Amino acid sequence: MSPRYNPYEKYGLRLVVNAAGTFTSVGGSIAAPEVFKAMEDASKSFMHIIWLQEWAGKEIAKATGAEAGFPTSGASSALILAAAACIFKGTELENYEPAYPETWSHISQKIPAHTEGLKNEFIIQKANRNMYDHAVEVAGGHVIEVGSKEDGATIEELDTAYNPETTAAYYITDGNSRKLLSIAEVAEIAHKKGVPLIVDAAGKLPPKKNLRKYLKEGADLVVFSGGKFMAGPNNSGMLAGRRDLIKLAHLQAFPFHGIGRSAKMSRETIVGFVTALKIYLELDEDALFPIWNKKARYLVEQLNKIPEVKAEIKHQTTVEEKKLTTPLVYVRPGEGYGLSVRDLYIELETGTPSIKTSTFGGVVSLNPKYLLEGDEEIIITRIGEILSRRK
Repeated sequence: MSPRYNPYEKYGLRLVVNAAGTFTSVGGSIAAPEVFKAMEDASKSFMHIIWLQEWAGKEIAKATGAEAGFPTSGASSALILAAAACIFKGTELENYEPAYPETWSHISQKIPAHTEGLKNEFIIQKANRNMYDHAVEVAGGHVIEVGSKEDGATIEELDTAYNPETTAAYYITDGNSRKLLSIAEVAEIAHKKGVPLIVDAAGKLPPKKNLRKYLKEGADLVVFSGGKFMAGPNNSGMLAGRRDLIKLAHLQAFPFHGIGRSAKMSRETIVGFVTALKIYLELDEDALFPIWNKKARYLVEQLNKIPEVKAEIKHQTTVEEKKLTTPLVYVRPGEGYGLSVRDLYIELETGTPSIKTSTFGGVVSLNPKYLLEGDEEIIITRIGEILSRRK
């Protein structure tokens, strides 16, 4: 098996091969050296966090074309702050600025437990529900589902779901249902009803044009992860959108005492995130696809040499554009091994080294994006070893 450096070996921890993609559970992505250099520089002096947040917000606004932006401790934190901002839209909290929090913290601290008198219902298509929209409830919101998981929702159903307690609409771009109403359709109804639309686009990079896409389609607040393809610190993210809503989100965030107090970003993380954002804006994304394809083709070629193994390339596509993106390698062990796809997935992850993959639709999926030098050989060898024990 090809050797590969394991920086965690000194702690007694196994090597992990990331053949899954930008999974938070294995660290997101790998940042450029410039990101860590910027973080090191930031560690050498103190800085008012509010000043850093305002600086980062301007850089986010510039990158997204939004009125304003705000750095967050990951995409889930951004969703919580977005929901909180919408709940406090139209309240007296709008009259305050990020100064002297002792004069307004009693207002911001009403959520999540004391929502009396606050509009806190969020309209979501049932077919668009996902595990991440729990962030809305964390902020004190109530989710109102529209339509069905199987058949989606109609414009008429969505239109009639709004009521005086509705504070916003929510949309996740990774929804699997093809029966979802579009962002533009949802935005049109929300705006007609006088409420904003939050769009969760945490994992929708690349392409970088998506940084501006959803705001153009009508979103009022858009969430992106900083620790995925943007390659910032794993605990970073951003919120972009309307200036009035971003201000309310800021009043709920640290260093103040609202719902976002626990989701701190160090001064080093904020600087590292903005550095990663600037690097990403200059990245030639198209140059990466041939590299990924080469790795995927090699995996398929070598895995298909193992008896009864079927490996093939399937391209990940975006629902909106049908654009070819990541080449995924789908692997199926032959029935003669008596090994289910789930069993293979578990053996890869729990073995030495631990190989992180994905599984769905009767295949083990290998994503070549973050395979480091020597990882392809490790994967091929491990799958061969696992299967040989079954013969």
